[in-house]
Amino acid sequence: MVHSGVRKSVAWMAVATVGLMAVAARAQEHTSEPHGPAPVLMTVREMVKPGEEATHAKLESEYAAVLDAGKGSEYYLGMGAITGKQQTVFLSGYASLEEMSDVHDYDETMLGEKLDALDKQHGGTLAGVDTAVWRLRPGLSNPDMTSLGKMRYMELVQIHVKLGHGAEFTDVFKHIRQGWMKVDPDFHYVVYQQMFGESADDSYLVVIAVKSLEDLDKHHAKVVTYQKGVGEDAYKEMLEFQRADYNSTVSNLFVFTPSMSRLPESWTKDDAAFWNQPAAPVKKAATTK
Repeated sequence: MVHSGVRKSVAWMAVATVGLMAVAARAQEHTSEPHGPAPVLMTVREMVKPGEEATHAKLESEYAAVLDAGKGSEYYLGMGAITGKQQTVFLSGYASLEEMSDVHDYDETMLGEKLDALDKQHGGTLAGVDTAVWRLRPGLSNPDMTSLGKMRYMELVQIHVKLGHGAEFTDVFKHIRQGWMKVDPDFHYVVYQQMFGESADDSYLVVIAVKSLEDLDKHHAKVVTYQKGVGEDAYKEMLEFQRADYNSTVSNLFVFTPSMSRLPESWTKDDAAFWNQPAAPVKKAATTK
């Protein structure tokens, strides 16, 4: 999932600070098991080369098997894109940047040779990789404490705000949160702000996990009620801020992929039939003679 270059770069953060043995000891104390919204989130987007889908899926399953056999510290959720660019997105949560470096360094130290062998094959299946690290914005979020293991879909909304307008974004989003809490308190989402990664502006990520697409249908049906609740003037101000201060907004839908995920058993044991599914065969496009 997290290719060799990322693992080794993150590992360097820890080695430069306290040394391998101390980090390995700390990593064993951490389970990297997520509890609620992670304070630090890593996203890895992998664009697979056409025709390499089956090989890529196989290698991802082998990657998880190596971590399982070696009692690796890394947990992650793998998802396939339903909309937007064809890609696989992986999410990993951590309590802090320190824990992130500990976990990656521990796996690199204990399993690096086996993981590197897979990385060489894995890299050949990819047309591109984009990695970013985000920090939680709890005051802007309305998290669902239900285990992520019970969810099946996720909407990811990336909002690019013009540099220097973060304070205004925070104020507007707090009003958005207050409005939705009144109209649809069961609408849960988590907001992150980018710390590291490719970005020319102030980037935010809104994470919306749902059990079924029906949940999104119900939420979208309440948009008009929400607009009336915040008031016409306030709603116009929000739209004006988006027009003047947003560079862009991208929203896409993803489906959970069990064969490309490695979640703690405490999250998956009640729905093992779903999370233990083998990788689905990749269908080849029909050719016309």
